[in-house]
Amino acid sequence: MKFGNSYRMGSMAAAGCLAMLVVAQSLWAQETKEKVIVDDVERNFTVRLPKGYDAQQHYPVVILLHGMNQGAEDMQRLTRFDELADKDGIIAVYPIAMHGRWNVGVRPPERRPMMGPRRRGPYGRGYPGGGYPGGGYPGGGGQRPQGREPGEQRRPAPADDIGFFNQMLDQLPTRFSVDASRIYAAGLSEGGFMSLRLGCALGDRIAAIAAVGAAMPKTMICLPSRPVPLVMINGTSDPVVPHGGGTEHNRNLATISVEDSAKAWAKIDRCAEKPERSKLAARAKGGMETKVDTYNGCQQNAQVVLYSVNGAGNTWPGGEQYEAEKTIGKTTQDLNANEVIWSFFVTRKLPGQGGEQK
Repeated sequence: MKFGNSYRMGSMAAAGCLAMLVVAQSLWAQETKEKVIVDDVERNFTVRLPKGYDAQQHYPVVILLHGMNQGAEDMQRLTRFDELADKDGIIAVYPIAMHGRWNVGVRPPERRPMMGPRRRGPYGRGYPGGGYPGGGYPGGGGQRPQGREPGEQRRPAPADDIGFFNQMLDQLPTRFSVDASRIYAAGLSEGGFMSLRLGCALGDRIAAIAAVGAAMPKTMICLPSRPVPLVMINGTSDPVVPHGGGTEHNRNLATISVEDSAKAWAKIDRCAEKPERSKLAARAKGGMETKVDTYNGCQQNAQVVLYSVNGAGNTWPGGEQYEAEKTIGKTTQDLNANEVIWSFFVTRKLPGQGGEQK
C-alpha cells in the first residue's frame, strides 16, 4: 500500500510539474524562423509571438523592415519593439531582404562607376556597386537597359519583394492566430522606403504604415487601392535622408523633402490641404523638441502624421544608437518611436474585414 501511495503521489507531482511547465511556457515569448518560396528562391522571416500568446485569440501583426545591409536581429535589437509587443499583445514579424537590400521599386539615375576604394554604407558595411538594382515602380524588375558595364550585368536580379510579402501574408494565418484586419508595416531608412512601397502596393492587405528616416523618392508612383494611414518620424539632422530633400546618401536616390512627402501622401489620401501643427517638448533639459504635422479630414478616416525631431538623425527614437553619430546622426530618447507608431496603428483597421479585435 505504501508503494502504491508513493507511486500515485509521484505521478501527481510529475503531472503538477508538467502543468507548471506548460503554464510557464505560455508566459514566454516564442520565436520561430519561417520561409516561403518566391520565384524558386527561399525567402525568410522571423515571427515573434508575444508572452502569453493564446491561439484562441486573434492578434494584430506589425511587420518591421530593417535598413540596408541589416537583418531581422538588427531590427529587433535597435528598435526594442519586442518589449512593446509583449506588453500590448502584438505578433512582431521581421522579414529579411535579399542581399541585404529591399527592392523599393525605384532606382537612381545612371552614373559612371567611380575609381578608387568603394564607399562604405552608413551601417558600417560596404554594399555592392553604385545605385539600386531595382525596377520601375510598382512592379519592380523589368528588362535591364542595354549598354551596362560588364560588372553590372553580374548583379543579382531585383527581388520580387511584393510577391514575398503577399506570400508571407498568405502563410501567417495558417500558422498563427492573426487578425487579418490589423496588419501593419513599419520600417527604418531603406526599410522605411519599403514600408511606403507596401502602402502603395498592398493597401488592401495592410491597414496602416510607418516610415522612420525615409522620404518619398521623386520618381515614386503611388496608386494605393484605398486611403492608407501613414505616420512618419524623421530627424532634421539626418545625414542619410536629407530632411529638406535632395539625394539619399546610400543609393544616390533623389527624394522630395520630408514635409513634402507627408503633404504628397495627404494628397493621395485626400486629406485637408494644410496640417494642424503642434510641438512636443524635450523630456529633459538639452533634449530634442519634436514638431508634429497632422493631416486630418482624409477619406475613409485615414490620417497622415509627421514627427520631425529637431537634431535627430537616421535613427529610431527611443531605440539603440546602432552606428556612430558621425555616420547616422543622433538617436533621441525624447520621443519613443514604438509608442508613437503603435498609438497610431492601434485604432486602424482594414475596412470590410472580419477578425476579432484583441
